Amino acid sequence: MSALLTALLAVLPPPAGAAYTEKLIQIGVIHGVRQLTVKPEGRFSLRDAEGRWEEDLLPFKDYRVSSDGDSVAFGPYRVPGQARLVARDPGATVLAGPRRYRGGLVIKPAVDESLTVVAELGVEEYLLGVLPHEMEPGWPREALKAQAVVARTFAYYHLGKYKKAGFDLTADTRSQVYGGVGADNEAVRRAVSETRGEVLGYKGELLDVYYHACCGGHTADYAVVWGHGRAVPPLRGVRDKYCPKSPLGRWKALIPKDEVLTVLQSRRMVGGRLKSFRLGKRDPAGYVRSFLAVVGGEAMVVDAEEFRRAVGATVLRSLRLRKASLGRRGVEFEGSGSGHGVGLCQWGARIQAEAGRRYEQILKLYYPGSTLSVVDE
Repeated sequence: MSALLTALLAVLPPPAGAAYTEKLIQIGVIHGVRQLTVKPEGRFSLRDAEGRWEEDLLPFKDYRVSSDGDSVAFGPYRVPGQARLVARDPGATVLAGPRRYRGGLVIKPAVDESLTVVAELGVEEYLLGVLPHEMEPGWPREALKAQAVVARTFAYYHLGKYKKAGFDLTADTRSQVYGGVGADNEAVRRAVSETRGEVLGYKGELLDVYYHACCGGHTADYAVVWGHGRAVPPLRGVRDKYCPKSPLGRWKALIPKDEVLTVLQSRRMVGGRLKSFRLGKRDPAGYVRSFLAVVGGEAMVVDAEEFRRAVGATVLRSLRLRKASLGRRGVEFEGSGSGHGVGLCQWGARIQAEAGRRYEQILKLYYPGSTLSVVDE
């Protein structure tokens, strides 16, 4: 894990000129395809994994790419093992499948003759493809800067998590959504550059950070949600007076009886009709951790997180619920917030930024006791 040049989190930025050399990161962007089209949009060379063979590619030419299990067929070329695309011009992009990427690509064959495509680029460049997909790029700059610090911390903390698959992070919500080139704007670029190298830490190590759309008034405790009781003070959950002003501050949802019954029956062999459904245990931050249901003549305690995953997080936005009651048409829910609730609340960050608060203050609210530092490789 990277060492940190730590400084207490305060309303002042880290010292100017702090040493930082960004790390190259590998992102799995395409998986399990039999073939795809790759178009270099600039000068690129094609190399084998050992660098013993190299061929210049024609700019803006479509190359059909496939695999025979132990090599990559790249247009007229056959590359044993992995094929590597290396940019010859700074800022050159390459179109691979539906998306455009900056930096290099590694194309890996699999024994089933499918392909995995890995984007290889610097962490700061990677963040330009993350921020506009994880936070609205038109939001205030201080909110974007807070998001940049958190996303950078996440990337460094989880480097190598998918090493067995041949890359560091995924390009989807299992890691952070990375959309390649094209969605960033001047605000995103400034948010990344003005926080260059900055990460959050705790007790001299990188902090395992999380973020979500809207906490509904109080962030959740990591120890309760995922930590199996292991307390992490900067992730213990805090009151947020800003977030309730967001459009996600209050919502209602209706889940039909038959859908609720299907979920309950998939977890326990019960028969009969749904007679009752209500809130069960609630944690100190106000998030519901269980529901109480009666099916037929049998009472059930239902894990709230499992239930939310089963019905869908877009339906049951959050477990910060005020009401769950069985009505004529189904179970009616009233709640606030959206997401798991741990760490940075994005809507809270936006509203704070609109009120004139700086990104350091935003981070201090959501990660109390953490440090804001320049990562040192």
